[in-house]
Amino acid sequence: MTNFAFLEAEWPSLYEAAEKASNAVYPDPRTACFYARRALELAVQWIYKYDYSLLLPYQENLSALIHEPTFKKVAGEAIFNKARIIIRLGNEAVHSNSSIQAYDSVTAVSELFHITYWLARTYARKEKPEPGLSFN
Repeated sequence: MTNFAFLEAEWPSLYEAAEKASNAVYPDPRTACFYARRALELAVQWIYKYDYSLLLPYQENLSALIHEPTFKKVAGEAIFNKARIIIRLGNEAVHSNSSIQAYDSVTAVSELFHITYWLARTYARKEKPEPGLSFN
């Protein structure tokens, strides 16, 4: 059982990106941070597509989407801050020449787990993940 198995049935493309991030944590931290950011982007885009209470910001980049007040209200401060961490680490992985450490990739994938767990507990139409499920 993987950390992101609860995504596979309803969000297969999100599951695929999350699994790529998870599988790259130690062998390739840069790739893990990139895929964590990619998975976050897929999750946020899905939320905007299906949660009609959200208003689209003037720009549709990931940062603008998570900073939109209706998103912050729905997601809450904890999810918003986790998203910011993933964006920062993903951007560093893509745009920086400095090395990306395993600590960074573990952080990005762990935060992604918490966000996707919230997504599934909030929006799943079929089976929701167990309460108290934790990142391994």
